[in-house]
Amino acid sequence: MTRSSFHLAFSLLAAALLSGCGIFQEHPLTSATSISTTSTTPATTPGSPIAGNVHGGDQPIVGAHIYLFAANPAGYGAPSISMLNPTQPGVAFDATGYYVLTDNKGYFQISGDYTCTSGQQVYLLSIGGNPGLPDGQVNPVLYLMAAIGGCPEGQTNFASTIPYIFMNEVSTVSAVYALSGFMTDATHVSASSTPNALQGLANAFVTVTNLVDVASGTARIQNVGGNGDVPQAEINSLANMLVTCVNSDGTAGCVPLFSNAPDLSGVAPTNTVAAALNIARNPGANVAALFQASQITPTFQPALAAAPSDWTLALTFYADNMVGPYFPAIDSIGNVWVPGYANGTLTEFDPTGSLLSGKNGFTGGGLNLPYSIAIDPHDNPWVINFGPVNASTVSKFSTAGVSLLSSPYACDTQCFFPAFDASQNLWISGSQHTTVLGPDGSVLKKFTTGAYDSGIAINSTGTGWSIGQPSLLYRIGLPGTLSSTSEFTTASGNDLTSVAIDSADNVWYASNKNNAIGVSDKNGVLVSPANGYTGGGLKGPAQIAIDGSNRVWVANREGNSLSAFTKSGVAISPTTGYQSAGLSNPRGLAIDASGNVWLTNFTYNSITEFIGIATPSATPISPTPHGQRP
Repeated sequence: MTRSSFHLAFSLLAAALLSGCGIFQEHPLTSATSISTTSTTPATTPGSPIAGNVHGGDQPIVGAHIYLFAANPAGYGAPSISMLNPTQPGVAFDATGYYVLTDNKGYFQISGDYTCTSGQQVYLLSIGGNPGLPDGQVNPVLYLMAAIGGCPEGQTNFASTIPYIFMNEVSTVSAVYALSGFMTDATHVSASSTPNALQGLANAFVTVTNLVDVASGTARIQNVGGNGDVPQAEINSLANMLVTCVNSDGTAGCVPLFSNAPDLSGVAPTNTVAAALNIARNPGANVAALFQASQITPTFQPALAAAPSDWTLALTFYADNMVGPYFPAIDSIGNVWVPGYANGTLTEFDPTGSLLSGKNGFTGGGLNLPYSIAIDPHDNPWVINFGPVNASTVSKFSTAGVSLLSSPYACDTQCFFPAFDASQNLWISGSQHTTVLGPDGSVLKKFTTGAYDSGIAINSTGTGWSIGQPSLLYRIGLPGTLSSTSEFTTASGNDLTSVAIDSADNVWYASNKNNAIGVSDKNGVLVSPANGYTGGGLKGPAQIAIDGSNRVWVANREGNSLSAFTKSGVAISPTTGYQSAGLSNPRGLAIDASGNVWLTNFTYNSITEFIGIATPSATPISPTPHGQRP
């Protein structure tokens, strides 16, 4: 697919996925100019109704207020856009916006009551209603959601592109987890208007379809592409946590949920969507107590038989011929590129985890023990080949996975990690040199280093940073001289020491030997304690990354887990790290513009996606937006 056509494709395909058919094409993108921030006059095109049902567990919700909202591109934290037309029959207004009501069976219909603009990301919100209480009573904290997705290109409504919508606790959990990076609360779902942010938002809405069948309100067991495992039992357990509160008057029945699902400041939620959002953002808190809450009214089955290690939702996607996946990268579309070290392949996954590179992956182009990847500003992946032995090379591929070189560029004796600067020069760390290649592959500079498996990152001023042995942090200029400052670790031999930069140009690095992470400021002065920051499940840290709010994420190859820290080095993840059954010797880690964290499983020919756990991050990685949302 060409770059000029993917604007059109994305919304159509997102709608197709909502109806349970179709797969991602190669490079869809949401238009940065296609979303309106103001309501427009609704159309009444035949075939436009949106119909559905609202249930709390097995109980229909009578008299619930049903709102149709679009995510707002006016900036993070902006209010969602109310889409219903107040002049249409059956549409009423309250402090939340325009709504229609459910009937005595929980049924609702939105006919010619709305219009949408191509590319708008749309969801339904249900508030209040009677979940089986005595006549005249309602539950004011009863909030449920269902994500619909992108308004089809060239249309003013969803016509026949969406199924019947079943809104319940499962649809709510699925929407909240996938959209958590863009939610302030149930009525504030928003992003900035940059193309990367809108793409991340659109991808997040499509991710919902991997978790739930919106037509039936049931959790999936496989992703829409059929190559991934979905944690169905955990989604059902999360949904069961909400059921008792939903099917109550909003007081005592909500205590087991609300008392154990505070936000990061310790404030208890005031509705069921807020509770789900707090759990998604702090999945390691009160795990056992929340599991007990899920056992009170276990409506949705199958569910977990015992408390998990945490309440993260993680999907694992398989590619049989991606053998020994190492260090990945994510392009501006949200596609994930993974080198298969052991069998010389390059695999591309779309944002739903479906394979874009076929079952055999991309080959050729000089791939030889492919190790790591950087994406250039044109979305072309550049692959660092550890081979040939003692003569590492660089392969370059197009967005379609076609080799762009007749033979790979020469690098150095042993090359490891790449990073692009603002001039599209590629910096590559190595055991003896940091090599800088121009856009045409010519060698611009070689800096002498003494390193083993060291990372590389470029800060906002164009300065390169890398790690050396035994305890050096290299600061590298172009042109310039090599300088170094001490850092906390006694790195040597088998240490994995990747590097990442935050928004203040601080340099973060990980010590596999010491199970610690450290940070130095933009001048190379050590900020972290002498022994680094520890805890959070760090065990054999293999790669480090910074998200859009400067939180630090680490893949643990020995712990089979994911660790997270605040920008101050305080552990967020539990002592075992965030875990998933699919993790197997994870090496690489990348964060996308939807806030999902992707890890490569070196011994399982797969990648694992932690849904919505991080703050959305600009992709691909470049020197200027480190630690910032797109």
